[in-house]
Amino acid sequence: MLRSLAVLLSAALALSGIAACQQQKFTKNSATHTRDGALGITETNPNMPLSASFRTYPDDLRVMQNAISQRFPNVSITSISLNGPTAYVRLNAPAHTSPEEIERIRQGAAEVLAFAAPRYNANVTVTAK
Repeated sequence: MLRSLAVLLSAALALSGIAACQQQKFTKNSATHTRDGALGITETNPNMPLSASFRTYPDDLRVMQNAISQRFPNVSITSISLNGPTAYVRLNAPAHTSPEEIERIRQGAAEVLAFAAPRYNANVTVTAK
């Protein structure tokens, strides 16, 4: 008698658990993301176009030009080309710049670019003209 009551009770609990799992429905009151179109990703990825910290290629170029111009006012920027994760930067130093100074400018420009645009690997070339 006691055994059959335990079997009936465990069967009733098992059936009620299955029914409870099947009755869960998502309603409009369930939690949603703040920006439903991107499923909440916009708060975690700073490079999403919807993010305030998102920068485009022209913005990256402007930041790089400003960083080099502020650090080396006597050096002119010949070109900056972006190819994937690499930024190719060509600079012109004044005509009678020593080779040691050219190397210092190249290393300094690479450091400035690493700080200003960390997502690019800077390949800097400096010539004296």
